[in-house]
Amino acid sequence: MEKQSLKVHLIWSAIVGCAFALGTAISTSSSSPPSDLSTSRSAPRVGTSQDSDLTSLDSTKSRLKREAEFPKRSRISELFGSLKAGSAGLDQLAKQALQDPNPITRRLAFGELLASMTPENAAEIREKLLSYGARGDEWNDFNYSWGAMSGRAALDVAAKSDERDLTAVMTGWAAANPTEAIALLNQLPPEMAENRVQIAEALISGLADTDTNLATTLALGFVAEGMGEGVGMLAGIANEVLRGQGPAAASIWASSLPDGDAKGAAMSRIAGDFARIDPKGAASWIEKYTKNEFAARAIADIGGQLGRDAPTAAVAWLEGLPPGAGQLAGLQTVLGDWEDSDPQAASRYLAGLPNSQQRDAAISGFARGYAWQEPQAAIQWAQDISDPAIRQQTLIRAGHAYFNRDPESARAWFNSSGLPAEAGGGIFRR
Repeated sequence: MEKQSLKVHLIWSAIVGCAFALGTAISTSSSSPPSDLSTSRSAPRVGTSQDSDLTSLDSTKSRLKREAEFPKRSRISELFGSLKAGSAGLDQLAKQALQDPNPITRRLAFGELLASMTPENAAEIREKLLSYGARGDEWNDFNYSWGAMSGRAALDVAAKSDERDLTAVMTGWAAANPTEAIALLNQLPPEMAENRVQIAEALISGLADTDTNLATTLALGFVAEGMGEGVGMLAGIANEVLRGQGPAAASIWASSLPDGDAKGAAMSRIAGDFARIDPKGAASWIEKYTKNEFAARAIADIGGQLGRDAPTAAVAWLEGLPPGAGQLAGLQTVLGDWEDSDPQAASRYLAGLPNSQQRDAAISGFARGYAWQEPQAAIQWAQDISDPAIRQQTLIRAGHAYFNRDPESARAWFNSSGLPAEAGGGIFRR
């Protein structure tokens, strides 16, 4: 019984081996070009070994595989030539990255230059950038990479540099090694104390690239300690959440923030993008905050985005919101754009509004925008605003546009307008 079983296994092994050999032969022949097939099927020529033919076939297959895997790189190389890396050294590569007349070649070479950077040669590459005239984006990318790679060593150089290196270096360090970057900020050396706000902003920017929750927590801490820049930090985090996760996820993140100006700034950064992609979703999200003054700018941003395609629907949505700063800011924004696309329709809408805060806000937005087209008509509308402070502010803004088009007529108007002599920053004086 055991002999019979062994015999069966041997037979199956032989079958599998033959099948494998046959499959390999078929695969080899099907993956080779016709010229190689004809060569492989014929007997070796005099003076040519079988090993040579096999090496040639392997080389051809490797080349075809590389071309299949990297078609874009191959095409780009054909168009713009190969990069001067390798034996040419960093100097020629840096020169090509910064001075080659072709912008695509410059970008490819600069990417290769960054890829070749190590902690040991980073200072040398920096000297090449100085020598060949690196520009803003190139400096930022280099310093971000250097900070991520070398951390404190790069920061020490950046802090003493005449170039504007500090922010990008710190941002890269925070993205790559947040623990060390945070520890530095918590125990900032005396020579860097005056740069604390700048370093904090860079820290949050770097963290936002990799850890939204940690970046948010730290930014809220800066807001709580009274650092005014903390509001802008949260708006920056909002930008990264938008980029990485989309507006719906960003709106959820912003909603989780504590109420206040910082939350409003984050919401405003998100609102327009959200409304452009999902108008109904954006409107539903912001309607929960219509009674909160910090959301006024976000409401205006959503209203303005809606008004670009359908101003009548946008003002109808705004009119349906509870009265408040958001509704007023939204009406001002929508009418400020509506005058561009259809001033007659916007004028008819204004004419139908009863005297109210809403009407004053709508006229103010319309007059400020329309003044660049028809300043005298815009001024007439502005004079119809009931609130004295809003009326004066709107007349001055419209007057500025009038002055840019016709200084002499604008001065004549101003002298008879009844506005205070100091209004308008003195631009109407001779």
